[in-house]
Amino acid sequence: MPYVPNTEHDREEMLRAIGASSMDDLFSTVPADLRTEGELDVPGPLSEAELVRHMRRLASMNRTTDDVVSFLGGGVYDHSVPAVVRHVTGMPQFYTAYTPYQAEASQGTLQSIYEFQSLICRLTGFDVANASMYDGASAAAEACLMAVGIKRKRKILIASSANPALRTVSSTYLEASDIEIVEIPFGPDGVTDAAALDEHIEGAAVLVVQHPNFFGLLEPVVELSARCEAAGALLVTSVDPLSLAVLKPPSEYGAAIAVGEGQSLGSPVGYGGPLLGFMAAGRKHVRRMPGRIIGETVDTEGRRGYVMTLQTREQHIRREKATSNICTNQGLVALGAAVHLSLLGKKGFRDLAVQVASKAHYAAAAVSKVAGVSLRFEGPFFREFVVDLPVDAHRVKEDLRKAGIWPGVSCGCWYEGMEKSLLISVSEKHTREDIDSLASGLEAVLSPGGDE
Repeated sequence: MPYVPNTEHDREEMLRAIGASSMDDLFSTVPADLRTEGELDVPGPLSEAELVRHMRRLASMNRTTDDVVSFLGGGVYDHSVPAVVRHVTGMPQFYTAYTPYQAEASQGTLQSIYEFQSLICRLTGFDVANASMYDGASAAAEACLMAVGIKRKRKILIASSANPALRTVSSTYLEASDIEIVEIPFGPDGVTDAAALDEHIEGAAVLVVQHPNFFGLLEPVVELSARCEAAGALLVTSVDPLSLAVLKPPSEYGAAIAVGEGQSLGSPVGYGGPLLGFMAAGRKHVRRMPGRIIGETVDTEGRRGYVMTLQTREQHIRREKATSNICTNQGLVALGAAVHLSLLGKKGFRDLAVQVASKAHYAAAAVSKVAGVSLRFEGPFFREFVVDLPVDAHRVKEDLRKAGIWPGVSCGCWYEGMEKSLLISVSEKHTREDIDSLASGLEAVLSPGGDE
């Protein structure tokens, strides 16, 4: 073990200090039938060149969105990431930066977070945004805790049309508390059922709704906001940041808190990450926000500087005053989002949103012309939509993968009765030819004998 710094003498001293006579004695509490006897049956060492060749061979087995035509979505989206985003986030001063506890030594990191917060405020229309969250799902869960603290009620309503990750993470987050969680079903139109909401809203602290929702549909947020206000509940909306270029910001339709997943802002599609949660709210709720808020100030000589203005976690204030145990922020991913938004600018960001929406509607029209395929919901949508197929969606997905097309997400994974439904997402990367190939691929697979 040449890369383990402990010598045999070091190990003997450590064993003596803890009262163990040998390494076997150290692991004596592990049942014998679970321990391996003798040497491990592993091949011998490789040279550096052999190891690189081996790893490249393994890597070549992976297929990414650069190798296929992907219509996957449902919360993580395949957008073009400008090279300058990767360049800035790869700079050592950002890439290796730790928590900016010392403001005088962390001005670059603090400024990048401040810029991110400012951009989130511009998108959502709210006064304050925090220094980013782990992901959109945990941001929603934190917003639930925030609402419970504000309203001092122990009941939370979550729309079942919200992303399954948002719902399951929120449920797990709050499992150890005495908070009641009620899911509000969606109607046949795919959006939150107002009648079902009325049945449960009494005594609720908050309603969490995603807009656009998991099915890509626009929720009736103005109506939902009015119902929440009448019942004395807060409205939390989980928003797609790109949609805010063309839709009203949450602050304008009565939401108290806005959260969301920021992966689409300059982050690639990875193995479940990296993700980026964001949260914004009005100034009156600033002391209830979890995590950190970076502020701008001036030093004794009048020069602009940045500091951690609020830190409402137990590490910084009395435990009973803490609003959350959220530990850190996705600083590097937030930096990428800030760079991406700054590059696009207001006009570029809106142009991107319009392009994505236009291509999604073209795709919906093209796919729904295929025999046996129909749009499940007729309401307005933004970047993704659901189609019903004549057969199980999993089977169609497997058949199309052979042709180099990932057609979307099977809704049956999360919703009973939607086993034949497919969620299709479109981005600016899709060409007309890509979309037409999806339609023709579906037609081939669904035609008689197409799966043979």
